[in-house]
Amino acid sequence: MIRVIVADDHVIFRQGLLNLLQSSDNITVAGESGTGPETISLVMQGKPDIAILDISMPGLDGFEILERIQSMGTDTKVIFLTMHKDALMAKKALQSGASGYVLKDNAFEDLLYAINTVSTGGKFISPSVLESVIKVPLSEDKSSPVLTLREREVLKLIATGLRNKQIAQELFISIKTVETHRTNIMQKLDVHSTASLVQYAISTGLLEK
Repeated sequence: MIRVIVADDHVIFRQGLLNLLQSSDNITVAGESGTGPETISLVMQGKPDIAILDISMPGLDGFEILERIQSMGTDTKVIFLTMHKDALMAKKALQSGASGYVLKDNAFEDLLYAINTVSTGGKFISPSVLESVIKVPLSEDKSSPVLTLREREVLKLIATGLRNKQIAQELFISIKTVETHRTNIMQKLDVHSTASLVQYAISTGLLEK
C-alpha cells in the first residue's frame, strides 16, 4: 500500500481528495492537515511514502514544507497540488525536489496516476502545463550527446502529446520514419513507453532552462 498524507487548507476540497484516495485499492491515507506546521508533524510522526501539498498554506508554504521534509532525511516524496499554472512555478517545484506537480483543476483526473508514478520513482506534471515546461534543446549539447537533432525534435513532439501521424505531418516525414526515431530514442534512453519518455523529459535536462 502507498501511504499518503494530504495537506490543504481548503477543507471541502481536501475532503473530496480524501474520498478519491480512499476509493483506491493500493492507497491508504495516513493523515490530513490544514497548515504547514501540522504537515511537518504528520511527516515526522508517520513518515508517509508521499505528501500531497498545496503550495499556498498557512504557517509554512509548500516549498518551505518540502525543504523541511528534505532536511529530515526521510524517504517521503512530495507532490505539489496547486492552482498555479505558471510553467516557471512548475519548473521551480521540480528543481526544488518535488516529484509531482498537479493542478487543482485536474486533480481528480491526474492525482491517482501521479501517486502511482511517483511511488515507483517517476515524476509527474499535469499535462495542461507540461507543454509549456518541456523544451528539448535543439543545439548540440556535449553533456548529453545521446540523441540526434531529429530525435530531439521527435521527442519534443512526443512529450507534448502528439501521435505518430501528427508528428509525421509536423516534420514532413513518413509515419514509418517517426516510428523508427521513436524506437531509437527508447533504446538510447532505455525507456519502454510513451509515459516513460514524458517522465524522462521532466526529470532530466529536457526542461526549459
